[in-house]
Amino acid sequence: MYGVVFAGFDGTDNSARLLVERVSAPCRKVIMPNDIALSAVLMREEIARDPSLVIMTGQKPSIRSKIAVERFARAEYGILQTSVDCGMVVSFFNENGYDAYLSSGAGNSYCNAVYAEVLKIYPRGLFLHIPTMENISVFWELVSAFNRFIGEFKFEQEKLLCTM
Repeated sequence: MYGVVFAGFDGTDNSARLLVERVSAPCRKVIMPNDIALSAVLMREEIARDPSLVIMTGQKPSIRSKIAVERFARAEYGILQTSVDCGMVVSFFNENGYDAYLSSGAGNSYCNAVYAEVLKIYPRGLFLHIPTMENISVFWELVSAFNRFIGEFKFEQEKLLCTM
């Protein structure tokens, strides 16, 4: 088992890509193409390395300076839920300088589709929506919050997983 995979979607001004590029915490950084099938293949390859956690990020234009912690992904046969304790993730971000909230809507397109593909084979996947660049008050504060989350995860991983 190795550390954290931290992924975000590609795009010129995509806040998820920019966040992945700027995080300095030890993790394997992955930029997912804006193609559901190719992103799913790429994430399956990363999961085959047996990481301790896969964190994926995407933009959610309707939020401002907050992180939406996605509990579920919709698949063709129902709802898939992460085994990561999303309430603890929300608390971690709120206690470490960045507002976060629980969300049950991973979207209707790329974000949800890739999240569902990951959760089908890997329950320790987590999807976090972040604002678009124009809706982020101070970008370095977001980067700093993710650095703390990824950096401290290795010490908290047993607590982050749900007890089912």
